[in-house]
Parts: sequence; structure tokens; C-alpha cells
Amino acid sequence: MSPLEADLPARLDVVGSWTVRSVAELADVRAELETRLPCGCSAARAPAGDDSLPGSLSGAQRMVLVASELVSNGLEHAEPPVTVRLLCDGHVAVLDVVDHSPDAAPVVPRDRQPGEGGFGLRLAERVADRVGWFRTAAGEKHVWAEFRGRVHVRPGAHPTDARARSPR
Repeated sequence: MSPLEADLPARLDVVGSWTVRSVAELADVRAELETRLPCGCSAARAPAGDDSLPGSLSGAQRMVLVASELVSNGLEHAEPPVTVRLLCDGHVAVLDVVDHSPDAAPVVPRDRQPGEGGFGLRLAERVADRVGWFRTAAGEKHVWAEFRGRVHVRPGAHPTDARARSPR
């Protein structure tokens, strides 16, 4: 089973963008992402209805967790580098992870046992409000996770003026 094949929600501001070439760089991206987005989104803050996920995680911590999983998947299943973008409009935050393997659709394995790997997308589906993906004519694959609710960008983290658009 695969996540929904769908474009990104329209008209989101790019709040941050990071290029990741290795798992070693992921810790810096996680730290930067958490400082950029303390999230007041009640949907992202609420427990996901799964006892295996701590309900005490803030919205920002859930987004960092999902970003870690999606970036790790991109690094494992595509050729580096992988780009992760944080997009928001004040109500919706989206993590968009871009790799250069458009022919490899993201798949959520349903038949693996714990310890066998392959739970990143499943975790993203439980924590985010929506998970989707699309390919571009430029040879990119975007895997994204959406979090709904009020999003506050910490002072000093200035969104760019660029508007994110689905580049289909």
C-alpha cells in the first residue's frame, strides 16, 4: 500500500529548506527544524490514537520525528542528496522531502515484523494528518506530511517571500 498520490496543498510559504547528504547531517536538520517551528497546531499536538506513541510530544516534536523518518527513507531508497522543506501558511504546516528517484513510489510495508525496518511511512501516517507524494517532470519525487492547525514561527525565523507551488 502506498501513501496518497497528491500534490502539496497550494500557497504555502517556505519557512526553511535543508539539503541532506547523509544520515550524519540529519541531527542538525532536526535541531534547526525544532527551533523554526514551535507548533500550536492542536491536531498535530493531539495523541494520534496509538499507545505506542507518547502523547506528550509537542506538535514541533512530532514534525521533527516525521521529518527524520521521511529524510531517512529518502537517503536509504534514493541517491543523495535529499532536500527537506518546511512549508506553512499559519494554519497548515507541511514537511516536503524531495529525492531524485521518481520511479520508486513510496510504499508502506504491512507485513514486516518490528526490527525489520520499513516503519517510517507507517509512523508518518499515524502522526501527521495526511501523507502524500507526487513526481515532477524534472525527475523529482516529493513525499510530504501535512499537519493542520495554527502554526507559529519562532521570532528570528523569517519565512521567505517565495511561494511553494507544486511543480508538476
